[in-house]
Amino acid sequence: MKIGAQSAVIDRVFGPEKALMTLKSVGFEAVDFSLENETRLNLQSTALKKYFSDIGRYAKDLGIEIGQTHAPFYNPDKHMQQNDEIIEIQKRAIAATGYLGSKYVIIHPLRTKERMYNEDYERTKEMNLNYYTALIPTLKEYDVYLAVENMFAWDSVEKCICPTSCTTAEEMAEYIDELGDMFVACLDIGHVNLIHQKGFEHVNYQHMIKTLGHRIKTLHIHDNDGISDEHVPPFAGNIDWNVVMKSLKEIGYSGNLSLESDNFMTYIKPELFEKAEKVMYANAKRLYDMMI
Repeated sequence: MKIGAQSAVIDRVFGPEKALMTLKSVGFEAVDFSLENETRLNLQSTALKKYFSDIGRYAKDLGIEIGQTHAPFYNPDKHMQQNDEIIEIQKRAIAATGYLGSKYVIIHPLRTKERMYNEDYERTKEMNLNYYTALIPTLKEYDVYLAVENMFAWDSVEKCICPTSCTTAEEMAEYIDELGDMFVACLDIGHVNLIHQKGFEHVNYQHMIKTLGHRIKTLHIHDNDGISDEHVPPFAGNIDWNVVMKSLKEIGYSGNLSLESDNFMTYIKPELFEKAEKVMYANAKRLYDMMI
């Protein structure tokens, strides 16, 4: 088990090599590499391979593992209007993941605008199975596993975050099991903390982790106040980390502890990035120590 963090914010300011070097310098052993920059993914195939292979070699020489990548994600309207184009982008994200030397790419499930609470379940499921199935040949070609993430939506009437596609462990497990061996789960710890509606009491750490069990291969670790998706470091919100880490230990989770707390970094001046990452590493190390 390695302690990891996102590359996104430092990468946007200084580029991927500086991001990897900064994370390594403060103690991180792994990285959740951001693939959200479509300009890079739209490189011609030979250039795409060289660009990401070079970064992969740089990370290996530096001694930091690219434990997982995060593919681009889009709002429901764009998915409806440009689905074929988005599938091609995701195929490139999978290829980039392979070139980087990583085994896991996190790709959000789709949702329709109507997919809130239990509404529009079957149509959204069909869309997602078609979407993910279209990516299977590319996953196999590059020997990459697709991690489905638990998500949420915004209820504009009640003015709150609410359940949507793959909010529950049951729906995530249903997708993963139907799609086959190339699919696993990315459990987003912060997202679980945002669901409080009646009828969704089972969206809690003990149940989610136990139900998903062996399917959980990657994590997004961040904290919040239970109301907004703040993406702050662990122990900066109200998540009970004792419950989270105990539950992960009970299922024998052995993947990386990977922070997705980069919203914190957006408030930091670039010249202080390294100091800020030291704070995040210290918080992540507290979690690690709870697992051993």
